[in-house]
Amino acid sequence: MGNLAKQHQFLEKLIDFQIKGHLNEEQTDALFVAINSFLKAPDASDYTLESIAVRIVKMGVDYEAYVSALMFKTLPDEFTKGALVELEDEFYSYIEKELYGKGLDKRITQKLIEQISKQNPKLTPVMAEKKAMGNWGWLLPHSLTQLVIDQIIEFIENAKIEANRGKKKGRKIRIKKMD
Repeated sequence: MGNLAKQHQFLEKLIDFQIKGHLNEEQTDALFVAINSFLKAPDASDYTLESIAVRIVKMGVDYEAYVSALMFKTLPDEFTKGALVELEDEFYSYIEKELYGKGLDKRITQKLIEQISKQNPKLTPVMAEKKAMGNWGWLLPHSLTQLVIDQIIEFIENAKIEANRGKKKGRKIRIKKMD
C-alpha cells in the first residue's frame, strides 16, 4: 500500500485487513487519502465528542481493555498479543504527538468535564477538571483514541458501501403487473 505516511504504517495493517476483497485499488487509494487528511487535521462535531465522552466516563477504568478488544476484533488472526500491544503503543504515541495541543484535545476535555460534573454533581468545577486531566489523565488519550478508531472505521465502512453501490449499478427492479 504505502499510501499513509511512515508514522501511520501501523494503521495500514489494520485497514488492509478490514478492506481485503471489498475495494479495488482506486477505491483503496481514495480511502487512504481520506484517512490521511483526517489524521493530518483531526476534527469532530460536538455531538461526536459528547457521545465519546459519555462512553469513556461510563466505562471508567474498563476502557483500556475495551480498546484492546476493539482493536483485536479488527485484526487478522495472525496478529499476536505482542503485535497488538505494539499497535496500541503506536496508537497512543501517535495521539500524544499529533493530537495534543491542536484544539481538539481542549474541546474533548471540555466534554469530559461536563460528563464528570453530570455524574458527580457535588464536585466543584476545579475538581471535575482535575479528574479529567489529573488523576484521571487517561480519559483524554482514551477519548482521542476512540475518536480516531471510530473515524477510521467509519471511513472504511463508507468506502465499502460506495464500492458495493458501484457493483449494483445497472440492475433494474422490475415489478410485474397484476391483472
